[in-house]
Amino acid sequence: MTSAHGSNPSTTGRLLDEAAGLLLPVVMPLVRRLPAIILVLPGLCTVIGALVLIGASRDDAAIKANSAVATAEVLPGSDWRRTLIRFTTAGGDTVIPDKGVAYPRGLQPGQVVRVEYDSTHPDLVRVLGRDASVGYLPIGLMVLGMWVVALPIAFALRGRQLRQMEAERLAAMVAQ
Repeated sequence: MTSAHGSNPSTTGRLLDEAAGLLLPVVMPLVRRLPAIILVLPGLCTVIGALVLIGASRDDAAIKANSAVATAEVLPGSDWRRTLIRFTTAGGDTVIPDKGVAYPRGLQPGQVVRVEYDSTHPDLVRVLGRDASVGYLPIGLMVLGMWVVALPIAFALRGRQLRQMEAERLAAMVAQ
């Protein structure tokens, strides 16, 4: 007897059995490690968030060490990655930083804002009065949220694994 697709059901069953035989040795170790794998994601996000805040603080320290203030115009052509500005340094050079301005939230093209920049490296610029502390809350909430979701899931999966292992151990003891 053949199915509507022209293959024998027993052949399909054998193919599925062979596929399962090939995949199970690969998949099962991953399933056993799933609680740890789930905890890796918030762990990586915690490290990345900390590095972002450390980097922003270092940039702020560099700006503070050689601080100069200027008036800048927000340029059109900004996108989600950067907000472009143009300002003139105390030395008379016009600067359009490649990376844009730090802490640009709420800036619109055509707007004029005061900026603070590193006088020895004018491409390092931030909106006056803003610093790395503006990132503490959003990054902290993101990291906290990931841990709040991941920890219960990982603990539930690990508890399930432990109960299953204990049941298998007891079944093996009874079978002896």
